[in-house]
Amino acid sequence: MAMFAQMKSFDDVHLHAGAIVGWQQTYDQLSTGPVQTVLKHVTGERFQIFQESLNKRVVQHGVAPPGRLCLAMPKCGGELAVFQGKSLGTESVTLLHSGQEFFVQAAEGMDLLAITVEATRLENLAAREFSDSEMRRLARLSRLELRQQVLQTVRKRLEDVVTAALQNRFLPEHLLEDLTLECMLDLLDHRVEGDTGRAGNHMVSAYLVKQSQELALAHNDEPISVLQLCERLNVSRRTLQRSFQSVTGLRPVEYLRSVRLNAARRRLRQTCANQVTVARIASDFGFTHLGHFSGYYKALFGEHPSETPRH
Repeated sequence: MAMFAQMKSFDDVHLHAGAIVGWQQTYDQLSTGPVQTVLKHVTGERFQIFQESLNKRVVQHGVAPPGRLCLAMPKCGGELAVFQGKSLGTESVTLLHSGQEFFVQAAEGMDLLAITVEATRLENLAAREFSDSEMRRLARLSRLELRQQVLQTVRKRLEDVVTAALQNRFLPEHLLEDLTLECMLDLLDHRVEGDTGRAGNHMVSAYLVKQSQELALAHNDEPISVLQLCERLNVSRRTLQRSFQSVTGLRPVEYLRSVRLNAARRRLRQTCANQVTVARIASDFGFTHLGHFSGYYKALFGEHPSETPRH
């Protein structure tokens, strides 16, 4: 299935429910009056993000997609939503495991942001993050209670992913999938009590940064994600993030983006404007949005790419 992103409005909750790909579910309207709903979704082969806004009270009943883990963050007005018979607060996150039945009473004005990821890949990544006992505990969870600031930060990241996908249908699917997985791992990570991380060894950290940089430059046209680096180097995100912080003072994403920007700058200086365009060079180094590339470039080098001297 090719990835696609869509935003659509509905005046019927049944049509809305049926538009969420991969879900077996029914929606029943409870409060009176005309329904106006909005659905935004990004659906790929192994992940999905959808955001739904409902102006009426709705009962949602169905079964979670097989082979997936689903995590949902409801944002309600005055009335609380109810999940599996229990009220959801402003700091609540719900989890549905593969094929699990669900029953939700959505409050009027509820805005729900949900993500689903392939369970097997998430489990493989989580095994690097959590201990065996933590993994067993997470496998039984049906809801998380997290700090509101954590939820707001992760929610904003996911909303930005949806917006980017709606604006640019050529974004690499694997990068959007990995951003979704990272958000889910971050939420699960904040749920786990106690940090089991070890103090990093500087030589190991420097080696991981060097290997990451080589992998990043080997995939110029399709930027490698943090999760892909973790899989290639067989390390946890905690270890990789600590390594970059101690060696470079930057997060992996920031550092590797700067590496690609520098490579793009070298290409600009080595070529003529009538030989290759700025847009082509940006694309060659994995920047699919020319405006974003120009903004990152100016922030790093103090000039727009069009202002860089060329042959």
